[in-house]
Amino acid sequence: MAYPISRFWLFYTFRILIRQIKGLDNIPTNLNFIVVSNHEKLADPFIIIYPLLRKLNKKIHFIATPTWWFLGETICRKWIGCIPMFNQKQAYIEAKKLINSGEIVGIFPEGHLEAKVRNPKTGAIRLALETNAPILPIGLKSSYIPFNSTLNIGKLIYLKKNKKNLKKQASDLMKKVYQLSGSKI
Repeated sequence: MAYPISRFWLFYTFRILIRQIKGLDNIPTNLNFIVVSNHEKLADPFIIIYPLLRKLNKKIHFIATPTWWFLGETICRKWIGCIPMFNQKQAYIEAKKLINSGEIVGIFPEGHLEAKVRNPKTGAIRLALETNAPILPIGLKSSYIPFNSTLNIGKLIYLKKNKKNLKKQASDLMKKVYQLSGSKI
């Protein structure tokens, strides 16, 4: 019951921030996937969730640092869908279980806001390879100014079974995300 209430509140609150969404047709309706995006503002997960909820009406679980965990387990994990990263291994295992059970997981490979040095982590690539889930890249320009954020949703990316050079694959993925966002790489 709690998720529908929080979904309703979040849905309309964060819609106010969005000016434009491109690529809604690229969101698959019949399979689980991994959402990968750049990360500019604290509101980014909620801005990204808006078009996904609009099309799928399904909870998206974002891996997140436990900054807001003082709000409690129920609010963070159950109502909002966070996967707390108290340690990387625990978060990875939980994300993998969710994907294997048909859920959608969101990851910001650079791991923090407004990364000055773009050095993405390989977790999204490893999850995609180990679960055979495709990656949905989303380029985001976010803002707290109403009707100023834009999302560009790319086509699904299916990775080939190649566990070599994970760093390069993660870097190539983020180049695609930044191209979608319109930012310089």
